Amino acid sequence: MLLIILCAACNDPYDGDTYVVFDMQPAATYLSNRSEDFSEWIHIMKYADLYNAVNQATQSFTLFVPNNAAVQEFYTRKGVSSIEDLGAEYARNLVSYHIVQDTINQATFIEKEGALAKRTVSDDVLMVSFGSAEVGGGGIQSVYLNSEARVLEFANPVSNGYVYVLESTLTPLTESVYARISESGRPYTILKAALDATGVGAELNVIYDDVVDDLGQVTQQKRNYTLLAVSDAVFQEAGVNSLQDLVQLLGASSDYTNPENALYQYLAYHVLDGSYDLSKLQSFDTSDATSKIWNTLNTGSVVRISKEDRIYYLNYRDDNRAIFLEDYCNLQAKNGYIHQVSSYLPVAEAEPEIVLFDVCNYSIIGDWIAAGNGEEGIKFQESFGTAEKKCDVAGLNCYEYSLNNPSGTFSSYFNVTYFTTRTNNGWNTANNMDFLMLNLGNTGWISMQTPSIIKGKYKVTLQFGYATSMDFIRTQDSKGGSNGGRMTFSFDGENSVTHAPYTTISSNTLGCYSYVIYDELEFSETSTHTFRLVINDPAASKNASYRIYIDYLLFEPIFDE
Repeated sequence: MLLIILCAACNDPYDGDTYVVFDMQPAATYLSNRSEDFSEWIHIMKYADLYNAVNQATQSFTLFVPNNAAVQEFYTRKGVSSIEDLGAEYARNLVSYHIVQDTINQATFIEKEGALAKRTVSDDVLMVSFGSAEVGGGGIQSVYLNSEARVLEFANPVSNGYVYVLESTLTPLTESVYARISESGRPYTILKAALDATGVGAELNVIYDDVVDDLGQVTQQKRNYTLLAVSDAVFQEAGVNSLQDLVQLLGASSDYTNPENALYQYLAYHVLDGSYDLSKLQSFDTSDATSKIWNTLNTGSVVRISKEDRIYYLNYRDDNRAIFLEDYCNLQAKNGYIHQVSSYLPVAEAEPEIVLFDVCNYSIIGDWIAAGNGEEGIKFQESFGTAEKKCDVAGLNCYEYSLNNPSGTFSSYFNVTYFTTRTNNGWNTANNMDFLMLNLGNTGWISMQTPSIIKGKYKVTLQFGYATSMDFIRTQDSKGGSNGGRMTFSFDGENSVTHAPYTTISSNTLGCYSYVIYDELEFSETSTHTFRLVINDPAASKNASYRIYIDYLLFEPIFDE
């Protein structure tokens, strides 16, 4: 991705390059021709060495540009007189936070409240809202970004994208979830004290981990969290006025940093593993579902979010059920979100629920793609339209795998591939418009962690993809050398079963298909599980077209009569 590279550069490599397409101007030239409105922002862009970058005709951009008054107000807020007082690195982060390297027209921008589908060049999410907690209202005159900047002008067309004009300058995200909760004036002093005492706060303060691959190369992988925050006022309603009151309420011992400690478990229970805005938490896996369970950092415990009488509840069946206090949700951090809830939300027991385990639904994949990896135009959990896109994700820590002479053509089928589907063929029903494409070789395997599954019995169904070039697998063609794509499935090293799902497809038709791999599978405790798939087909090490596509596993509870 061009601008992500530029953000680390010292000089603007496109200095002097200006492009005009037909009679329309590119983005930076458009701003210069309105210098009476944007001279301050132009100065910041040039100081950041990013002015000429957004003038390229070969790239598409959407710019969110504060006017001169907004920039001056930003300086006042920061206690400085110019961008030079904040430094070049800050300037690059600031400008990158206001640019999306793609086009967002007005209809898409105001389609719904919540996160824009496309991230900024700084790898952050911008939130659209209609009105704000402080300013009521709606309509085109009351559209905000991050509940911070009102949009004054929408989607002014330029030759390489669009320019939106803002009434305020957006504050770039540099702080962790822990830092945001700790900010002066936030109503979370008891919660912060508990985060500090348990060490959970230190975990929430980590944004990136350095990961060393087999070749000794170091890459950064982002951590993502969602904090269900309890305010001091809500704690006080439960009789909690201090950390010691909370310890007493929970019956916790003094070894707060022990994961078995009740205080530690309570804090970990309030942290979801992943970065989710409110709209994501209030959506479910299937069109007829009305609830979903979410993993927490407290191993073996889940939060159930359900819709009851048009209201979204957390742990509705528990005496201490909660709702989202929506005016105080979607507080963004560099590594996640903070949502305020209406009760102190103790750890609750849950009953078995349908779980859809999308084998690609790991936020680390989205971060990897947003950082510029994968084929041009690929987007996480979004179709490119009439073209398929792929990204090599073999190096990400959401998967463990072993290869054994994979024969699939590597340029077409990486060993472990994130694959987005087209909208105009039979793959358009894939969950989140994506597959995990595997080219592992005969006896090669891959394993991954499931979401938390509540203890109980389940029927387990595999949803998978099929292409017509895989007919030699479906028909067990002797020339192709396939035994039908036999695969062995297991959980936590147990309950191994072997099936050949591709042989159940009745005709050579591209599409998404399902196959029951367990009529009944019992989990004895609520937890995540290690799912392993082993390829047991000789053709996987002989045929250049060999690969398989996995979409999701569906766990449906079985209740004894």
